[in-house]
Amino acid sequence: MKKVSILLFLSLLFLIPSCKKENTQQTVQTTDTQAENWNTEAEESAPPARAVPTMKGVMISGWYYDPVYNDDGSLKTMAANFEAIVGTEVGVYGTFDPSDENNGAEVIKDVLIDGAKKDFIHVLYDNEEYYVRDYAVAVNAVSAVVTNESAYLYTKPNLANLGKNTVPDLTIVAVFSADIPEDEDGRFEKIRYYVPDGKTYTVNGYLMKSVLTYDKKFVEGVMVHDKYDKLKAEGKTDQTVLDELMENNLILLENYNY
Repeated sequence: MKKVSILLFLSLLFLIPSCKKENTQQTVQTTDTQAENWNTEAEESAPPARAVPTMKGVMISGWYYDPVYNDDGSLKTMAANFEAIVGTEVGVYGTFDPSDENNGAEVIKDVLIDGAKKDFIHVLYDNEEYYVRDYAVAVNAVSAVVTNESAYLYTKPNLANLGKNTVPDLTIVAVFSADIPEDEDGRFEKIRYYVPDGKTYTVNGYLMKSVLTYDKKFVEGVMVHDKYDKLKAEGKTDQTVLDELMENNLILLENYNY
């Protein structure tokens, strides 16, 4: 009997570790399965990654719009949200394509608004997504200011192609970032700006680099000045606010010699 008991005891000693190993493997497998389930649930509940604009653009006119949808989710129209400040730089969705009329910007065409079909470009401003009219934004561009009273507009990037028009001093323009192959001497910038006189509208051409400044503070100062003139003309604020706006603007520009 003692011999049988000893053999039984030894058998149990060998079985116990084996059972522990199997239980451990089952526990690890269960934990792994739970972790996979938790990861899957987390991935399913996580919001989709937000698209990132790949280009810069400059607002030369217009408004920021929000899309309005039908009950079935299709786009119905665009609703104007607020007016853009000329010279504001925005992010533009899309992929740069110099052969495209909008430089590869993401465009929604033929949106019915105010009884007519319009084209809109997808932009990011102040970390919010909006749509703007295609004419209102210069894609793949940065803002600059004309600092010369006799800034002649050229029809081509060549001194022999001097146009008849000049761009007024302190005009904010959009300067396109792409290279200009025809500009062999590197003297010119391709620009665009908007003239809200009811007949001129969008102006395209070339300016000599020497008549432009990209200084951010100066550009912002001119933007404030333009805003001041607009508010004053529209009578949308009192004189105290206007005076404060102009005073702050003059402080911003007082040490800038252009």
